[in-house]
Amino acid sequence: MKRILAVSLFLALVASPLYVASAKHGAAGCGLGSIVITENKKVHQVIAATVNGTVLNQSFGISTGTLGCETSGFTQKQAEQQIFVHMNFQSLEQEFAKGSGEKMEAFASLMGCSDAGTFGKVGKEKFSALFDQNTPDSFLEKMRFEVANNSDLVGSCKI
Repeated sequence: MKRILAVSLFLALVASPLYVASAKHGAAGCGLGSIVITENKKVHQVIAATVNGTVLNQSFGISTGTLGCETSGFTQKQAEQQIFVHMNFQSLEQEFAKGSGEKMEAFASLMGCSDAGTFGKVGKEKFSALFDQNTPDSFLEKMRFEVANNSDLVGSCKI
């Protein structure tokens, strides 16, 4: 029994990076049970939860980001910011020149800033430096730097 369990755990650990990308699991939550049992019916989820509870692998999965357990907060926020900037770069450039605008406020929200007015004011003051390379990626990198290092933005933004 221990041998089967050890082989199952080993296979799950080896195969887990393949499943991290999908990371969709049922009510049992992430873990070895969710990887081995993919059906999303009640009976299957109870069995998956039992496996997860018996093998005690969820803590390992959560701490390592394997077994379908992923913490997407920081990475997902950065991806959302990058997509938004790429899709709205020209509008952001126009609105940052004015220091206000709907897309600039949405971007401030994505940057975790509660005070869009200060965000726009700083963006207008730093406009030439923020847009000097005229690429979305360089703008986003410089804006993240400003948010992290500007004394007015540090208090109202959470990145």
